[in-house]
Amino acid sequence: MFFDGLAGDLALVAIIGLVAYLLVLWVAALVWTYRDAVARTSDTFTQTIALVLVVVFNIPGLLVYLVLRPKDTLMDAYDRQLEAEALLHEIQEQATCPRCRRKVDADFVACPYCRTSLGMPCENCGRPLTSSWVLCPYCSAERPQPAAPSIVERSSVRAAVPTPELPTRPKRASTATYTPPAPAASAAPADPAAEARP
Repeated sequence: MFFDGLAGDLALVAIIGLVAYLLVLWVAALVWTYRDAVARTSDTFTQTIALVLVVVFNIPGLLVYLVLRPKDTLMDAYDRQLEAEALLHEIQEQATCPRCRRKVDADFVACPYCRTSLGMPCENCGRPLTSSWVLCPYCSAERPQPAAPSIVERSSVRAAVPTPELPTRPKRASTATYTPPAPAASAAPADPAAEARP
């Protein structure tokens, strides 16, 4: 009798402890799911579906959420976007040769790969100038502009430079067939009696 009372009490305490453990586990899964869903998506519908899965199905719902949840958190996606923007900004800031598109330093006067002129040095301070600048931004020295050739000079240059002859290809025999035109019909006289008169 003593054992039955003690066994019954122990069973009742074990059941209460098990229910309390499962309740705490359920609440912890619910809180974790909410925090994880908020960290991974800003869509309230998706957050609500995740919570309903855990509220209704408990541990199996948590497993379904773990399978369906977004791969990255919002912070991971934001960090990756910042890295991509920083890399793009860094690439855009680096100067490239306009001809071969290789990276060159901003103070290069010529491309070391293809020998393209990137700028001319300033006559006063020696720093490289871009071709569109009219004065040096470092020492404020005016950049001498080359004189435009006159029309007479241009025509004499054209006449002096011989045009190279392009090589001619041998002509191939034509595979087209010739069809002669149909003979023209002679105009019939309007009056047959005039034709019979000599």
